[in-house]
Amino acid sequence: MKWRRGSWSRLKEIAEVLAHHGLLFFADSLGLSWYLGLGKRLRAQSLPTMDANWPERVRLVLADLGPTYVKLGQLASIRPDVLPDPLVRSLEHLQDDVPPFPYEVAVDIVERAWGRPLFQVVQTFGKEPMAAASIGQVYEAQLYDGRRVVVKIRRPDIVERSESDFRILKIVAERAEKRSEWARQNGLTNLVDELVSTMRDELDFTVEAQNTEAAGRQVMNSATVLVPRVIWGLTHQNVLVLQSLGGIKINNVRALAEMGIDRERTARHFIHALYQQIFLRGFFHADPHPGNVHVDAAGRLIFLDWGMVGLLSQDLRRRSSQLVMGLVQGRSDSVAEALMAVGSVTGHVDRRALTRDIDRLRHRYYESTLKDFALGQALGDLFHVAERHHMRVPSEYLLMAKTAVTADGVVRALDPDFSLVEMGKPLALELLWSRVNPGNWVGEAASQAVGIGARLARIPEELEGALHTLSSGEIRIVLEHQNIDRILGHWAKLADHLAFTFLLGSILLGTALVVHPSHLDHLAGLPLPEYAFLVIGAVALWVLVRAFVKKRL
Repeated sequence: MKWRRGSWSRLKEIAEVLAHHGLLFFADSLGLSWYLGLGKRLRAQSLPTMDANWPERVRLVLADLGPTYVKLGQLASIRPDVLPDPLVRSLEHLQDDVPPFPYEVAVDIVERAWGRPLFQVVQTFGKEPMAAASIGQVYEAQLYDGRRVVVKIRRPDIVERSESDFRILKIVAERAEKRSEWARQNGLTNLVDELVSTMRDELDFTVEAQNTEAAGRQVMNSATVLVPRVIWGLTHQNVLVLQSLGGIKINNVRALAEMGIDRERTARHFIHALYQQIFLRGFFHADPHPGNVHVDAAGRLIFLDWGMVGLLSQDLRRRSSQLVMGLVQGRSDSVAEALMAVGSVTGHVDRRALTRDIDRLRHRYYESTLKDFALGQALGDLFHVAERHHMRVPSEYLLMAKTAVTADGVVRALDPDFSLVEMGKPLALELLWSRVNPGNWVGEAASQAVGIGARLARIPEELEGALHTLSSGEIRIVLEHQNIDRILGHWAKLADHLAFTFLLGSILLGTALVVHPSHLDHLAGLPLPEYAFLVIGAVALWVLVRAFVKKRL
């Protein structure tokens, strides 16, 4: 892949930002240095390069390069299996600290999407945005039928700018894989493709709308969780309109107390909601920070912003439940089995050593409360154990881990003494019931049975066709002997060995009875022929197995 002419100014900007933050080494290694002027290059050479503070400077580079790189950096922070720990910790602090775009621009985008003047659709529309982020900003509005809504508007030109950045990132990744062993081993091109695909979904607000609607169906009958409804008639790729649900941020402890809402109960509802999303439904909110989780006056949780979601297949959910129950029940062997089942193995795995390392982690964290350890550190330790034992955890698990780390911070603010292990024990029972509950597997079993029945029903027809082909002389069977003499020789030797085994067993048994006939009195009533046959048969079986192992069969 080659640079496009239109990318020149952006490449120059990237090279200058790298040089400004003392990362000229990266610009050189990626072939971007020649975009720098002589003066800027000389100034960059006087700055420190790969010192201990380089992860922080990478974060500053991404922040300076704008919304696309900020969002990609946030997404990359959930890949501790690929990126160094210091860089991951630095990227976790990337903030969507971007200025809002003007009100007039927002109105123009909405009117183009709706095909009508703004106030023909809404009765009121806020002058100031409620929130501004790297992809879009949100306004309050009210429809003429009285419904209060929120209108999320995508930043102008962000798609075109992002696509240009995506092309640059792919070229950079390809060049890095040619020049760096680390980039090749960790599949940097595949990582960039994965991040770009996720980013494209977030840029399309209809994807977020579909995710929101799917989440709403899941909590339709819940007494503790709410999801806003989508106003589909007003939703487009660059404009998302949702029902407005009043509430306060889940970490606003003072406001919760003023509303008389119990914090510990809220923490339990929050953890239980995420548990159901992840382990029972396999569709979960992947960014449940306080800005995306509110609490209404009745104490119900409101999950907002479903732009980033995680998906777990049925098999991954089953293995996840096995892993969780193993941790709660103190069974490190079960945790190791689940980890080996979901991780891609890149080398030999010593299962005993893996179980021993997991057991050490379990004893370190099992009875701890949230105030005694950081959940992110515990998960990071588990990933390092997997990596040390030649396993790569799937990206779905890494996204689940990132969600767990975010949830850790939320619950810590609500109740620092809240024990995840204590909460996990009843949840483990619920997981166990979900695995044995006929309602969760009868449907799948029935569909498989239907498939098997259909295949069985086709057997007579296929058999009739085969017989017709055979009777019409259209099938020829050709036997070609290759090394048949050697094969027959092996079989002849095997027959000789078996005959000799039975003969030797008979001689040994007969000799023993002749030499010590008095033993017959002690053995009266015992099934000697049967015992003799079992002994001789065991020896003969050993001869067969030995011949098979040596590939003489």
